[in-house]
Amino acid sequence: MDTWLKKISNGAAVAVGAVTVLMVVHVTAEVLLRVLFGMHIPGTMEVVTYYYMVAAVFVGIFSCTADDVHIRVDVVAQFFRGRFRRVVDGIGMVAITVYFAIFSYGLYLQAVRSWKRQETVDAIVAELAVWPSRWLAVIGISLALMASLYWLYQFVSSWGSDQEDSL
Repeated sequence: MDTWLKKISNGAAVAVGAVTVLMVVHVTAEVLLRVLFGMHIPGTMEVVTYYYMVAAVFVGIFSCTADDVHIRVDVVAQFFRGRFRRVVDGIGMVAITVYFAIFSYGLYLQAVRSWKRQETVDAIVAELAVWPSRWLAVIGISLALMASLYWLYQFVSSWGSDQEDSL
């Protein structure tokens, strides 16, 4: 993998890990305060939902795509060999790239709408701005699109060097 993609992916993986640890600490503190002292941290549910989870999921999708470690279900394709298997793999790569393109565009439109109206949610003691988290989702899926384009490019570049022509 190109070093730039690997560096971004490694940084994203570290960021997702840090966000996950922060989320665990935040939720644990909320539970302990509630159980031991009958108190709570206002907005915990909202921060977890709109920030921690968005970062973990969408940036995590990029990390998985960049490292090409998505879960694959090869119930039928595992039995294919040679060029036919490469064609099936290529169709899958094109499909995931198109999916990420459509998904990132849709998230972009949603983020713009959210930003224009300065979207917030009631977090008990204050309004929590959630429009920044919409942009985090756009960034994560757009990076996943870039990574899938990279893998598609690598696949197409290696097509001629494929030595197996059997079906």
